[in-house]
Amino acid sequence: MRAQSTSWRCCLPAAALAVLGLGAVAVVRVLPQAIAAEPVAVFALKGDALASVIAAGGRLLGPGGLPGSVIAIGDDPQFTTRLYAAGASLVLRADGAMGCAPSPAARTKT
Repeated sequence: MRAQSTSWRCCLPAAALAVLGLGAVAVVRVLPQAIAAEPVAVFALKGDALASVIAAGGRLLGPGGLPGSVIAIGDDPQFTTRLYAAGASLVLRADGAMGCAPSPAARTKT
């Protein structure tokens, strides 16, 4: 009787697709949507994050958790686009940046 050897190499395509799929979901979940008055974390690697927020017409909520970052908010739905145009390197959602306070969207719904 001939024994058939199994290998982990047959699972590589499925594992690669799973990693790519989870990565895509994570990117979509982290990137901000075009919603006005939601806090975002602004990172400027080669410039000043605060200057980018001011140039984009936003308001500073506080310092970010990493050097070179700030938490900001803007009233315009195109705020994130304007941040990138003003020199921001990366803009991420910062839903938890407000602490225990409800988000501005939650305050307007009640």
